[in-house]
Amino acid sequence: MSRVGVRAAILLLIAAGAATGADAPVSGTGALPPQPPGALSKENLNKKRAKPPFDLTGNWMWNSQRNRDSGGAQFFPLPKFKPAVQAVYDEAMATIKAGKAYKNDEGYCWPAGMPESMTRVWPNQTIQLPTMIMMVQMLKHEIRWIYIDGRPHADPEIKPPSYSGDSIGRYEGDTLIVDTTNLQTRHHWIQNGVPVGEKLRIIERIKLLDGGNTMQNTIKMIDPDSWEGEWTSTKYWYRDDSIDAEEAFCLPDINDNLLSTRESSQVR
Repeated sequence: MSRVGVRAAILLLIAAGAATGADAPVSGTGALPPQPPGALSKENLNKKRAKPPFDLTGNWMWNSQRNRDSGGAQFFPLPKFKPAVQAVYDEAMATIKAGKAYKNDEGYCWPAGMPESMTRVWPNQTIQLPTMIMMVQMLKHEIRWIYIDGRPHADPEIKPPSYSGDSIGRYEGDTLIVDTTNLQTRHHWIQNGVPVGEKLRIIERIKLLDGGNTMQNTIKMIDPDSWEGEWTSTKYWYRDDSIDAEEAFCLPDINDNLLSTRESSQVR
């Protein structure tokens, strides 16, 4: 059955359950399987687990100076791109060199998404629970849920792709390993001129340094359709718990005055 067909079947099952009462079981061969407890359920939160090596709870700020050698908000060194992606990247670089913007979808309020959302200079408020880590970027309130309760990746035939992706975390010694898959590709970029592909997989290795005041994230990206081998770059954030995130919405009409969103200055 196609992805659309599976979703339609689920909606029919949900509708049938609603028609017979919220607590009524769904009968028949198409019944939904039992669902595991959610990340915020008391049952899940109270399970006995090994103590994590660190707690990411706090406010993290982009370390511009320390990230300079790895390309700042870009991911360097670059891999060897496949011809189709290389052509897009070359076009983007030529456009930027000419003083124009190239497909600045973020300026039109499309989400930055992973991995670009992890390179923003705005506060990143992080809350760590026994079952998940939630990261909230102040810019456009982009949210990541990293599940650390032992669940597997969601079935991509059931869960639609998203800009933050499906992130599953586990600990290896003093390192948090985060595996992200199922990323939305529409208007979604890794960085200037590098589009997100359907097979993109991101593996992060997160550590705390300097007594817990520095977050180091080594980001490895794999996409056999877009480049050869692995694309790896290490980024750093510093803890500043004196800062709070505020409302920072993105609306197209507010951005009309930005040069990068003017049609005459942007290559679409």
